Amino acid sequence: MDHARTIAMATTLLADGRAEDVADMVEPLLTPVTAPAASTGQILLRGVLARVEATHRNHPDRALDLLPAADEVSDLCTCVRADVALWRGWAHVRRSEAVDEATQGLRLLKESQELFASICDPVGRSWALLGQAEAYDALGEYGLLHRVLDDASGLLDRLQDTQAEQWLHELRRRSPAAGPDEETPPAAGTDPSTVVDGFVAESREMQAVAETIQQIQPSQSPVLITGEGGAGKRLVARTVHATSPRADGPIKHISCDPTQAGESLEAQLFGAEGSSRPGAVQAADGGTLVIEDVDALPPSLQSSLLDLLNAEAAPTAGEADGEPADVRVVATTTADLGARVDEGRFRSALRNRLRVITLHVPPLRERRPDIPLLARHFLNQMRPEGSSLVSITQPAMEALLRYNWPGNVRQLRNEIERALVHVQSEPAPTITLDMLLNTIVEHARDHATTQPSPDPPDAILEPDRTLSDVLSRTEKAIIERVLQACDGQVTASADVLGLTRQGLYKKMKRLGVDASAFQTTSEPTPAS
Repeated sequence: MDHARTIAMATTLLADGRAEDVADMVEPLLTPVTAPAASTGQILLRGVLARVEATHRNHPDRALDLLPAADEVSDLCTCVRADVALWRGWAHVRRSEAVDEATQGLRLLKESQELFASICDPVGRSWALLGQAEAYDALGEYGLLHRVLDDASGLLDRLQDTQAEQWLHELRRRSPAAGPDEETPPAAGTDPSTVVDGFVAESREMQAVAETIQQIQPSQSPVLITGEGGAGKRLVARTVHATSPRADGPIKHISCDPTQAGESLEAQLFGAEGSSRPGAVQAADGGTLVIEDVDALPPSLQSSLLDLLNAEAAPTAGEADGEPADVRVVATTTADLGARVDEGRFRSALRNRLRVITLHVPPLRERRPDIPLLARHFLNQMRPEGSSLVSITQPAMEALLRYNWPGNVRQLRNEIERALVHVQSEPAPTITLDMLLNTIVEHARDHATTQPSPDPPDAILEPDRTLSDVLSRTEKAIIERVLQACDGQVTASADVLGLTRQGLYKKMKRLGVDASAFQTTSEPTPAS
C-alpha cells in the first residue's frame, strides 16, 4: 500500500473515531527518510492523540503515558515535534497538582510555541499560548497569564478557531484582573489584591485592610496609613490611589524623613522660587499626593499642609494666591501621632484632618499566611525574563514562616534576593534551608513545634494496614500541620507544600481535610 492511499484511508478512519486502527496501519510506514514522512507522522500522531483524549476522559492519570516522548519524535518533521510538545505540555498542566508538574508543562508549551512559530502555524501557536496561560494560572502567575492571553488574543483575532476563542474567554473569566496597567480605571468595589502587583491579602489581617480599601474607593477624603517600617505602607498608599476615582491621575511621593538629602522639603512640596519645576502638590494635581513619615513634617509646613487640606489651594512659591490644587492627600507614619500631639510636636488640627480615614498595616509577624505568597512574588519579580521558576523547599519555607521579621516585608524581600544569589540552575533552581541567614535558621529551630507523631515508629509494620493507608495518613498529617501554621489559608499552604491551589484542594477533598477547622473563629475588625 502506498503512502498516499494509507493517508487517505487513515484520514477516513479518524473521522469515524477509529484511532486504534489508524495507529496500527500508519506506524509501520513512519520513517523519517521517506518523502511523505511528515504527513504519515501527523496521521499517526492524531491517532495517538485521539486515544489520549478518550483515555483522559475516563482515566486522566493514564493519558500522559500514552503520549510519545520528545526524543521519540526528534528525527521527525518540525510540525510533529511541535504537536508532541503541545500535547505533552497540556497533559502536564491538566494534572498539575505539584508546582514542578506545572513548570514542566510550561517548558514544553514554550518549546511548542517556538516550533509552531518556525513553521508559521498561528493556530498551533495560539493553543501553545493558551496552555501557557493555564500553567501560569496553576502557578498563580497572573501577570504573565494576562500577557500570554493578550498574545493569544492577537493571534485569534485573525483566525477562525471557535474552540480556542471559547477557551480564551474561559481563562479570562476565571483569572483575576490584570492590574494597574489597564487603560480603564477600576470600578468601585474592585478587589485591591488584583489591582496593584504585590498587594497580598491571604491573611485575615490584610483581608481586613483590603476590605476597608474597597469601602473607601468612592471617597476623596484624606487617608492616614500607620504601621511599622517596611510593613508595606507605600504599597497600600499606591493601592488606595489605584482603586480610587483618581486612578487615571498622577501619584507623587514625598518623604519627610530629615535624613534624606536634597532640596528643602518646602521646595519639594510647593516648588522653589525662581524654579520652573513644579512642586509635588502641583505635580499631583488631579491625582494623589503621598506624604511619607508625616510625623517628621516641620511645624511651619504643618500649617501649609492644613491650609491645603482645608482650602484645597496650594500657592506656588513666590505667589500669594495660587490656583486651587485638586489633590487628595495620603499620609503615612510609623509614629503615634497622638503622642506627638501630646508632646507639642504635631498640630492637633492636622492630626484630626489627616485621620478622617485610617488604615493600619499589620507587621509581617502578625500575618504569616502572606509570607509564602510574598516570597513567590519576589522570586518572580527578581528572576531574569525567560529563566526557570525558582522554588523553595518546605524546610526553608517553614523557617521563613516561623521568623518574626523585625524589618517586615522589606526584610523578606532582601532575604529572598540574597538567597537567590546562591541558587544553582541545575538540576532545578531551588532555595534550600542552608541558603538562608543563620539567624533565620536558628530561630526556626528554636521555635520548631515538637508534636508527637500520630503513629508509633513501627506503625508501618502493622499487618492490617497497607502502604496506601500509611502514605495517606502521613500526607494528611503534613497537610493539616501546614494548614495550622498558615491559619487555614489554602493558597499560602499550597505554596509551602509545593502544590498548586487546585492540587491542594483535590488532596484535601480526598483526605477529608477541612481548611476552615484551622482558621481562627474571630472575625477581623476592619480599620477605621
